Amino acid sequence: MLKLFRGSATPKQPEPPAAAPSGAPGAEGHATGCLVCGKPLAYLAASEPMACALCGKSCVSAARCTAGHFVCDACHATPAKELIEKVCAATDEKDPIAIALRILAHPAVKLHGPEHHFLVPAVLVAAYSNAKGEGAKRAERVAEARKRSEPILGGFCGLQGACGAAIGTGTFVAIVTSSSPLKGKERGLANRMTARALTVVASTDAARCCKRDSMLSILAAVKFANEHLGARMTSHGAACAWSGVNQECAGGACPFNR
Repeated sequence: MLKLFRGSATPKQPEPPAAAPSGAPGAEGHATGCLVCGKPLAYLAASEPMACALCGKSCVSAARCTAGHFVCDACHATPAKELIEKVCAATDEKDPIAIALRILAHPAVKLHGPEHHFLVPAVLVAAYSNAKGEGAKRAERVAEARKRSEPILGGFCGLQGACGAAIGTGTFVAIVTSSSPLKGKERGLANRMTARALTVVASTDAARCCKRDSMLSILAAVKFANEHLGARMTSHGAACAWSGVNQECAGGACPFNR
């Protein structure tokens, strides 16, 4: 069991996680209506500029949902990894969990899958870049995270004994510290980050859940970045919105389950 508190995840007794956002998606996202919250679309009498709730791009449209969300056509049609890169390259958000939840609302991101191996380092490098005032490096770092995540295949957690989401935290640290096999301190930090995330993920002793392990990894990375990289990021866990559709749900063994 894990205790969740702002910016961290450590193996102690759990506290109740923060409430999930309204309209939180199921495993396949919202099949109809708004991609963000599932509410019906409303059509205006005249088109007007709107900011996409996923990528932030300003477009002219006459349609948005009844809660005010607008999603541009490009995001509607984007595959999972393209969506992750697009959102993370454009966001000015400093909370990686907030970025992750925005992406996970899209039906292109499945309940389980290797896209989570890219999601974790992508949201972390984006939030870190913003928190450090290094927004000019954000898109390049996100693109690099995508390249480095490609070799991590689906099922790594159970077949190779290393969760891809946890590995993504080491990728994050390696990118932002410019680590290489020849740099002792930076290489050490990246490996210690992965080790910490793997320890947190492994402590649940539960079957796969890409959403749970991604959130645990992100929270572990926020705490690590604040301790070692001067990041000053804040983030907290959200109550699970996928337990009802995950056949392998750990139930009470998951810190995000109520």
